Amino acid sequence: MKKIISFLSIVLLSALFMLPIQAQTSKKTSGTKLEIYYFHSTNRCVTCNAVESNAKALLQESFKSQADKGNIKFASINIDDKANKALVEKYQISYSTLLIIKSNGKKTDFTNTAFQYAKNNPTKYKELLKAEINKNLK
Repeated sequence: MKKIISFLSIVLLSALFMLPIQAQTSKKTSGTKLEIYYFHSTNRCVTCNAVESNAKALLQESFKSQADKGNIKFASINIDDKANKALVEKYQISYSTLLIIKSNGKKTDFTNTAFQYAKNNPTKYKELLKAEINKNLK
């Protein structure tokens, strides 16, 4: 009986000491800081494709480590696909849209800038998008 009580005491103490470690670990690994969604329809123009391809290229060029760690996530969302209906409705999307969403829910609509520069001045588009991402990472 003494052995069982000793064993249970050791297990209980071990569990209690592990709680703070688990809490710290979950804080470190939880949460994306930014989600970048590019919403588009099935049929896309050259500019629509440029918005997506240049955003992806920028993430690889300038934010690869944050993306690899999961701090920044990029998703291309087809608004015509029924599987994406909930997300499309959540953000009230009806046409091509580029959103930057912080973990606190703050949303930046970068669509106008993206469509203004992505095709004809991709360098400027990437520069402006990079600045916006950096601003939202703070």
